[in-house]
Amino acid sequence: MPQISLGRRGFLGGTVASASLLSGPAVQAADRSDTFHYPITRSDAEWRSQLSDIEYYVMRKGGTEAPHSSALWNNEAVGTYCCRGCDLTLYDSVQKLELDKGWVFFRHSHKDTVMTALDLGGGNMGDPFAEMQAMMEVHCRRCGSHLGHIVALPDVPGRPIHCINGFALSFQPETA
Repeated sequence: MPQISLGRRGFLGGTVASASLLSGPAVQAADRSDTFHYPITRSDAEWRSQLSDIEYYVMRKGGTEAPHSSALWNNEAVGTYCCRGCDLTLYDSVQKLELDKGWVFFRHSHKDTVMTALDLGGGNMGDPFAEMQAMMEVHCRRCGSHLGHIVALPDVPGRPIHCINGFALSFQPETA
């Protein structure tokens, strides 16, 4: 199993305070009786057969790739970025930010393609310390795969941005 990159958690953890200032008022938890069903679902065995070990770790276990480990982090080609789990088009290259941090950054996603959830870092809801340290995760709306996090960085003032694991994406170059 790939090693966890503590560098990213530290990097992302440093953005929690600024992201919380930009996010506005707290949101109430949804009624637990509401169950969301992803349009594409697969068994664990199907996911394991479709994804490499690092892709499975990132997308299905909520892991983080090591910085600079994906070929997409510094991809400058024109095209679209899709979910590796279900091929849903998530991001356009025109929204990609070139930041030398080792992951793929975007200003925003296509409309209605991603969902967010709290990453409690192994803690539980109701634990004030875990909730205070929580980060906002980004997931594919169609298959539920973990993509990355929403962060606020001093390099990009004024708005939170999507910090995405390259191993959760496939790139489709623009054709002439």
